[in-house]
Amino acid sequence: MIHRPGYLGRIQTYLDKPIVKVITGMRRVGKSTLLAQARDELLARGVPEGQILSINKDLVDSR
Repeated sequence: MIHRPGYLGRIQTYLDKPIVKVITGMRRVGKSTLLAQARDELLARGVPEGQILSINKDLVDSR
């Protein structure tokens, strides 16, 4: 996993806000990695794991 402190720094101010966070961009540019790093940041701050929702749409059965 490549650590992206610049991008993570840009979204850190929004991590404590009660809004849905959506990261958009082209395929294979690191959106999922950035969100995983944001999740790790929240866990390091003491946010309970049960309060973080993460859905991998590649693994959801579409039938």
